Amino acid sequence: MKFTLSVLKRSPNAQSTVREVGNYDSLDGAITAAKGVVDEALKRLYVAGMSAGQLVEAYRSAAEAPYFARDDDQTMNANSFNHFQYAKARSEEICGGA
Repeated sequence: MKFTLSVLKRSPNAQSTVREVGNYDSLDGAITAAKGVVDEALKRLYVAGMSAGQLVEAYRSAAEAPYFARDDDQTMNANSFNHFQYAKARSEEICGGA
């Protein structure tokens, strides 16, 4: 079974767009790629001196939301990965717990 990682980009005008990131041979591979998507978003949003809470809020309002689908076209919930929880943990690391 193959897994596709896509991201849903929210926009201020209430329209959303979907971008396919890639296809992976395992769910673990897709999750690793999703972590990379979150890391890139945090890197792009981070401003020196920002607190972890501020960075998480910037991510929540501006970032892409990763989601997974199987090769049988079924969207799935990857219970082992929550992009908001991952973003929160990474924000703490990036901002030094500030």
